[in-house]
Amino acid sequence: MAISQKNNLIILTSMATMAVGITIMIGWIFPGSGVLAMLPGVVMRFNAAVCFALFGSALLVSQLHFKGCHSPLFFILSLLGVLIALLTISQELFHINTGIDQLFISDNTRLTIAFPPPGRMAFNSSLSFCFLGLGYLFFCTKNRTLHIVSQYLFHTVTLIASTALIGYIYNVSLYNSLFYVTSMVFTSGVLFLLLSMVSSLLNPDLGLAAIFTGDRVGNQVARRLCTLIFLMILIFGILKLEIKNSLLFSSTDIGMAVLVICFLLAIIALIWNTAIWLNGIDAKRKLAEEEVIKINAQLEERVEQRTREYHKSEQRYHSLIQQAIDAIYVVDNDRNFTEVNDSMCEMTGYTREELLRMNAKTLLDPEELKSRPLPLLTSYIGQGPVERTFIRKSGEKFTVELNVKVFPDNRIMVIARDVTDRNKMALEVSDAELKFRTIADKSMVGIYMVQDGKFIYVNPRFAEIFDYQPEELTNTFPLDTIIYDTHREYTNQQVKLRMEGKIDSVRYETRGKKKDGSSNWVEFYGSRAVVSGVTTIIGSMMDVTERRKAEDELKASEQKYKVLFESNPMPMWMIAKDSLKIIAANDAAASHYGYTKEELINMDVTAFRLPEDREIQLLGYEDKNDKTRVVRHVKKDGTIMVVKLTTHDIIIEGRPIRLSQTNDITEQFKAEESLKKSEANLKAILNTTDTAYGLFDKDLNALMFNAKATQFIKEQYGYNPKSNSHFSDYFPTDKFPQLHKFTNKVLIKGEDINFEVNYPQEDGSTLWYYVRLFPITSDTTEILGILMALYDITERKNAEQNLKTAYKHIQGHINSIKDMAWKQSHLIRSPLANLKGLITMLKTEPDPEILHHIRTELDRMDSIIIEMAEDAGTKN
Repeated sequence: MAISQKNNLIILTSMATMAVGITIMIGWIFPGSGVLAMLPGVVMRFNAAVCFALFGSALLVSQLHFKGCHSPLFFILSLLGVLIALLTISQELFHINTGIDQLFISDNTRLTIAFPPPGRMAFNSSLSFCFLGLGYLFFCTKNRTLHIVSQYLFHTVTLIASTALIGYIYNVSLYNSLFYVTSMVFTSGVLFLLLSMVSSLLNPDLGLAAIFTGDRVGNQVARRLCTLIFLMILIFGILKLEIKNSLLFSSTDIGMAVLVICFLLAIIALIWNTAIWLNGIDAKRKLAEEEVIKINAQLEERVEQRTREYHKSEQRYHSLIQQAIDAIYVVDNDRNFTEVNDSMCEMTGYTREELLRMNAKTLLDPEELKSRPLPLLTSYIGQGPVERTFIRKSGEKFTVELNVKVFPDNRIMVIARDVTDRNKMALEVSDAELKFRTIADKSMVGIYMVQDGKFIYVNPRFAEIFDYQPEELTNTFPLDTIIYDTHREYTNQQVKLRMEGKIDSVRYETRGKKKDGSSNWVEFYGSRAVVSGVTTIIGSMMDVTERRKAEDELKASEQKYKVLFESNPMPMWMIAKDSLKIIAANDAAASHYGYTKEELINMDVTAFRLPEDREIQLLGYEDKNDKTRVVRHVKKDGTIMVVKLTTHDIIIEGRPIRLSQTNDITEQFKAEESLKKSEANLKAILNTTDTAYGLFDKDLNALMFNAKATQFIKEQYGYNPKSNSHFSDYFPTDKFPQLHKFTNKVLIKGEDINFEVNYPQEDGSTLWYYVRLFPITSDTTEILGILMALYDITERKNAEQNLKTAYKHIQGHINSIKDMAWKQSHLIRSPLANLKGLITMLKTEPDPEILHHIRTELDRMDSIIIEMAEDAGTKN
């Protein structure tokens, strides 16, 4: 039986029982209503009706309350029914009067043998109520044994009610009562039968209910036979009564014989019907067996196909492991390598054959193993990534992130990734965060971060402005707590627009609320960012209370300083916004436009504009914001001039007035036009020069590249530069660390930096560039950005390199010559020494003058050669 069908049956039976019980109670309370006369046979007692209403209500609660039989209401209703039944049955057992019979209502029925004392239910009825109530109370527990006892208590009530109903049907009075002459009324028997059978469905897996509620063939046979037997009993009982009342047979024996024959025929029909039904089931079983055989064959074929697919999948699995970028290896239960991919070999420096002969522990840092031993294999199940220190074949240590998967056969597949650089970057980020917090904590401006409507960080200055401590504002109450009530809606709207991404940054003033409830004026500036995947507002805040006071005082004293309007050397006007009439103009306005002041008063301001500009002028008067714009004005004599118009809306005596000031910038406008032409010429020069120029803002976001720079980026990086790109996209920090230090010097200290940089090419050559970094400043020397210039000096560098090579060759030749001169000097001195010896020998026959000259020249030659030798030796 389906659960929904069972629940619906219990609910319908409980509601029917409640309806009958309440109806009989109404009939007893209102005797003249005729309700009791509608029921067949003897009328049920009031206490019995109360018990049926209580038990029907309890059964309904078990289906509708979320706690079921464990709800307090179910227990209370069951307990009340049991108490009434126990008090009633105790009167029969102990021959006492507890007063329960007429406690609720008086019963004037005369005491007879057939009727017990007035108001008292039959003994078998009170006993059935006791069994039924105890069964409900046992269901309130979680003890299975008590649940089994309760199920058989329900079956006992079913037996008592069935016996009573059979007695009524076959007119056997003995079956109506139990030990006593008082009998259960027919209505009570029907309700007890229905209520007990339905109650057994509360736990259909226990007792006899399991026989009739299952889905197996035996259960189905039991339900069919039981239903047909009940119908047979009912039909034969009715036939017996009709035969007796109509006196169809002359004797009781003939009637009984006919009844037995009919009973046998009914049994045969029942057997015939059951046999046909079982044969149908057997035929379906055979069809199902044939279908199972077919399905089994299909399954075998599918298993073979899946086996082939598995082998293909296994091949793809091995291919994926070998081609994976991350290092992947598999170890057995003893952590010996059974499979490794190429990335693992590359990461560790070992070959595949070497790793397959090794144990995974040999790759781990021994010192770390002492402090962090390897856990059991089962501990890896459900565990996230872990980090370990590995040792390469070269002896270098590095950090690896391990993702471990345990297979059913206790093999372990590990995906390893070298995270040394990542951890280094994380440490740098941590240091940067520390620096940020140090700067923020010492800042004189309030700094804040908002996530999910709350402050996740405020610096001490921010908290001080509102008389809080930083920890009082961080992750506590909503951010609008520090906003005054009248300004919360506007402030929350500004936050919402940034959180939804409709605007990136905003600057506005609002009224704040201090811890003591007093107010102040603050100016917020905040931008939208994404931190750790969460939309965040990061910004600064200043206390502008004093500034707001000054502004209010300035507005209040506006009328007192009207003289400034009159004496201003620039043309000024007061124009009524409702009529566009001039209500005041100073002397400078009259003089510059060629009118008298009397002519200007009450003059329509549209007369100063060209016809094609008047529609834009009218739209400007609808705008309530103060603006500065450049427009064309017409003098009285028709001269057209370009003016810079500055407007400010004020209220004078409740009337909206626009205060305007005009500044004739005709000459400036002409100069700007000339400047635009110059800029166009400059841009043409930049695009034709052989130097690459790149312009970046203070945050190193790219603003402009000339044609040469675009060509340089395309040649060196293989793509065209984008306007929203960053400096690090072209000069990564890991490749050009010194360059990023130079940019900080330029942007912070305003220094000009010159250096050279080289780019190795695929063909083995090297391109050299001369790089200049210098700041872009405003008239107030504020640094607005940085300009980078790159000039190709490859030819010069190659020439320098060639010159150095030639110099080395020449130097080598010179050294060779020196070596040769030194050797030659020794060769020359040797014969000279011989000559000097011969001269000494010739002294025996001397010619004084000749000998003197020979001696002199020889000495001179000797000195020269000695000097050459000494000079060569010194240089060597």
